[in-house]
Amino acid sequence: MNNLPGILILAIYFLILVAIGVFGARATKKTREEYFMAGRGLGSLAIFMTLFASNITAFTIIGYAGFAYHVGFGAYGYVIGWSIFITPFTYYLVGYRSWLLGKRYGYATQPQVFGGILKSPLVAMLFLMLLLYYTLPYLVVSIIGGSLAFSTISNGVVPYWLAALALICVSLFYTLPAGMRGTVWTDIFQGTVFMTVAVLLLFAVAQSLGGFSALTNRIILENPALLQRSLSPAIVPINWFSFAFTNSIAVIVFPHMFTRILAARSTTSLKKTSLYYPLAMAGIFAISTLLGVWGAVSIPGLIGKESDNIVPLLIQQYLSPTWMILGLVVILAIVKSSIDSQLLSVAHLVTDDLLPRFRKVSNQQAVFWGRIFLLVFAAAAFYISLIRPAAILSIAAFAFSGFSVMLPVMIAALYWPRTNKYGAAAALIIPAIMLHLWYLNVLPGWTSFGFMPVFPAFVLAIVILVVVSYLTPAPSMEQRTETFGVFDEVFR
Repeated sequence: MNNLPGILILAIYFLILVAIGVFGARATKKTREEYFMAGRGLGSLAIFMTLFASNITAFTIIGYAGFAYHVGFGAYGYVIGWSIFITPFTYYLVGYRSWLLGKRYGYATQPQVFGGILKSPLVAMLFLMLLLYYTLPYLVVSIIGGSLAFSTISNGVVPYWLAALALICVSLFYTLPAGMRGTVWTDIFQGTVFMTVAVLLLFAVAQSLGGFSALTNRIILENPALLQRSLSPAIVPINWFSFAFTNSIAVIVFPHMFTRILAARSTTSLKKTSLYYPLAMAGIFAISTLLGVWGAVSIPGLIGKESDNIVPLLIQQYLSPTWMILGLVVILAIVKSSIDSQLLSVAHLVTDDLLPRFRKVSNQQAVFWGRIFLLVFAAAAFYISLIRPAAILSIAAFAFSGFSVMLPVMIAALYWPRTNKYGAAAALIIPAIMLHLWYLNVLPGWTSFGFMPVFPAFVLAIVILVVVSYLTPAPSMEQRTETFGVFDEVFR
């Protein structure tokens, strides 16, 4: 770590983030909508970069590379197979209609949108509790990945706990004063940094390991199972289907992604994002897959959670000190672009959807309380990251599953006028309980029919939603008109 160019690169990176925080704070007015929604003025570039950067977490470059380390090139299709098509489609399917309602009624979060459509405080509260519950572990994934990278690349000079603390503190430095505007500006900067440097890093690692051809020959000779999906029991077709399914539909449910869609200046921004997003995702996951597979033959023998560290280990063992710093910047840019947006989203949910149930909150007070809750959730995430309860991929899979089983209610509320508050509440509560019974091994494995628990839970949510909605009173015509009348104005 004792090299002047590398230290300068790291210093410049952090100084730019500090400058964004300072200027973002000056540009952000002290109102609820400015602080949490950037004044609903995000243009096409800002929406694309913030959705892309916020969705690229430690799962992408750290946890996913660790998964590819064990299963080989088949890991690429395991995660990206459906995501590059279905995920951007859900931005339009769910995002467009939600944006129209947000524009008309001032909705800023999922509890407001879907509690408002169904005229149900209970549905709003269920969305709030479940979103907070699943976002916190997903937030921890980014902190774990970034801290592992920082500690490994620094050769232990920066211990894991200090790296985690530094990541959170730097994220808070620009998020606390500038809110969403600060996180979006950093997303544009950090998204550009990690896509550019990640490509350069890939070629640098390949060159240091003998080149692409030499690496492929090593894989053929030393571990040919990495080339064949059929030789990896972890990605048999039923597992592949389950994970590809949940990974592709969960993203639109993430509160930090949903709120960014509501903050778009126009629907044109959403349409452009749906076109460009697949290309960016395909590229970054390809880099992560290659690094994980190359690591399997270059640094063999890692077991379980140890493989989460494969990218930092490759950088540390095979690249020059300056490249090590650049690699660290890539990893930091990836994890911090999600840490800040996730922290802001949970603070937004509590400030806008929970606190007003107990006291009246003015615009200025909302900003104050939002900052307090940012600090509270940052402290909680730091504590959980020190425990490291499981491998990154396992934590992400649980959070993704929880988000995924909420999607049927969101789609039904936006497209099926017969959806009522009773069906929605039942479809949120029962599948969530079943999901936990499967993950805690209370229910025997055969009850999921060989799929990951998320798939039968998702199907169960649809069945419960339809059956209960039909068996209970239909929404009033006035209630339906309030929502679907908006859509009729636009589409007819």
